Amino acid sequence: MGGQDEIELIQDFPDGLRRDIRRYLCLDLVKKVPLFHMLDDLILDNICDRVRPLIYSKGEKMIREGDPIQRMVFIVRGRVRRSQGLSKGFLATSTLEPGGFFGDELLSWCLRRPFVDRLPTSSATFTSTEPIEAFAIDADHLRYIIDHFRYKFASERLKRTTRYYSSNWRTWGAVVIQLAWRRYRRRTKGIAPAPINGGTTKNRLRQYAAMFLSLRPHDHLE
Repeated sequence: MGGQDEIELIQDFPDGLRRDIRRYLCLDLVKKVPLFHMLDDLILDNICDRVRPLIYSKGEKMIREGDPIQRMVFIVRGRVRRSQGLSKGFLATSTLEPGGFFGDELLSWCLRRPFVDRLPTSSATFTSTEPIEAFAIDADHLRYIIDHFRYKFASERLKRTTRYYSSNWRTWGAVVIQLAWRRYRRRTKGIAPAPINGGTTKNRLRQYAAMFLSLRPHDHLE
């Protein structure tokens, strides 16, 4: 994008021409997002009509953990570092590549019934590790699209795709796998974990599971 906001340049064009230009500029970018691969042209047109470009410099915090999520962001160029504080002072980190996205908490916010006006909060901090080019859909625009095409966004196939590519679900899955691996290593080596406050080994494992599984993303993807 070269630092230019192309969308701003065409705001005063006639509606039909502006829509065609936005589709020409945005459609290829939108189709690169795995989450949108299965959407039909009508929905893609509505998305293209509402996305806007974003540019971030290296080292910029795109959103902080605990901030209200105002938009869903899709990475076009560059890499983003995701960091999430866990229990006991641990920090989970991962990297989002081009084609990745964050702010997917807004999907469940839009699909929730009864609807709640309060925006969801970010479960992690996202920091650009290099100059970033991205595009975003603001919360109100995403809600408009999902309300009008709810049949598509509530499909089981899209739910599975969202879960697979979501950085939140991937972090949760990684933590669960690590917990299971530690339990397996202890069991195969015959090392019994020390009890906590006089509790049994089984109780300790339950406490670990409760601590880690509580990080599971709370959304409609059940």
